[in-house]
This record gives sequence, structure tokens and C-alpha cells, in this order.
Amino acid sequence: MNTAGFSVAVFGATGAIGQAICHWYQARGHHVVAIGRTSSVPKAADSTQRINWDIGSPDRFPEALASRRLNAVVWAQGMNFNDDIFSFDATEHQRIYSANVVFVLESLKTLLKDELLAPKARLCVISSIWQNIAKQKKMSYAITKSALQGLVQSLSIDLGSSGILVNAVLPGALDTPMTRANLSADQIARLEHMSPLGTLPSLDDVCNLVGFLCSEANTGITGQFIAADRGFSHARII
Repeated sequence: MNTAGFSVAVFGATGAIGQAICHWYQARGHHVVAIGRTSSVPKAADSTQRINWDIGSPDRFPEALASRRLNAVVWAQGMNFNDDIFSFDATEHQRIYSANVVFVLESLKTLLKDELLAPKARLCVISSIWQNIAKQKKMSYAITKSALQGLVQSLSIDLGSSGILVNAVLPGALDTPMTRANLSADQIARLEHMSPLGTLPSLDDVCNLVGFLCSEANTGITGQFIAADRGFSHARII
């Protein structure tokens, strides 16, 4: 692969997963477009382009990319909060749905309108294992992540005739400072015990999987949902 000619856009470049994916591609010499919904898109390599964009924002993609077309697009943006049926709030639910689902559709529609995707581009949406597993106090989050199943599968049909592949990566509870700050030592120990590999998944696990799905090595995987959770979601150690 010609790394200098490979361009990837990463939405959600301000979050832990988005930043890790940007760094993964930068380390391999690819051209990275880091996109955040606020003005806090982090500085990175000099060659990295940084764009602030949200639903309803002016379309800055053609200007930023100039004559480049994107070989890969990754959506790592999103919103998360705690709720259940007793604390359900319709306004907050619509807000998280917009951030986790509508944002993907609106941004992709804009890229397609501007004809910014390269032939046979690879697209990847970062979802979560909690799209398939219920967890306490995560009702709205789980509902929006479950909606991504219909989104990814529909896009695989809509874009398939153009040779574009669309998949989703489902991280588990990642071993990050935020996870260790939000969970007790006992909770982390239980998660590790329930994983066949005995450890929490890492950001590298996610990046390596995204990198494969968005590479030329992926010749036919599309419409799929692949967990980066070290076996947690499909194993029960009793």
C-alpha cells in the first residue's frame, strides 16, 4: 500500500478511541484528517489536518481535503450517559441518538455529496458490545448503539455497488484511565475474570482491528459487527 497516498478521516478525534486511531494511522505514514465537534481537536503531526464539524455546521470538507479523496473513514464520535426507564428523558434521549446515529448519517451524506470517497473506500463505525448486551443504567446508550446495526447493514447495501465496504467495531470495557477511574477494583477484576484472555481489551486491540477492516487486505468483509473485547461478550467463565 502507498502510505503517502492513503487518506483517512477520523470523526471523534478528541476522544480516547479517536485519538488512538489517529495516532495509529500517523505512525504508519498515512494522511490523517482529525475531525471533532468542538474547537478542541488535539494537535498532532504537522501533516495532520484538523477540522471542527457538527450537524448543521458549514461544509468544510472539500476545502480541507483539496484534491484528496478518502480511502477510509472512521466514526469514533459519540455520547454516553446513564439512564433507565425511571429516569428516562425524551430530550436527552434524542440528543444521544443524534450524536451516536444521526451524526454518522449526516456526515457520510455530506462526504458522498462532495464525492470525497475514493473508489472502494472502507468505512468503519465504532459501536460497543453494549449494543448486544444489556447493562444497568445504560438504556439510551444501548438503544442508540443497537440502532447502528440497521445503519451499518443498510449502508453496506446502499454503497456495495460502488465497492465500498462498511463495518462496525465493538469495543468492550477498554483498559483506559477513564475506565479505571469509573470502575472499582472489584468491578475491573470481575471483567477480567469473565474474559477468556484474563485482561481488559486495549486501545491497540481496537486500532488494529479498525486498521485491518479499513485496509486493502479487507477484500470482502462488509455489513459486519466485530467485537474487540478479548472474548468477553461471547464467553461465560463460571
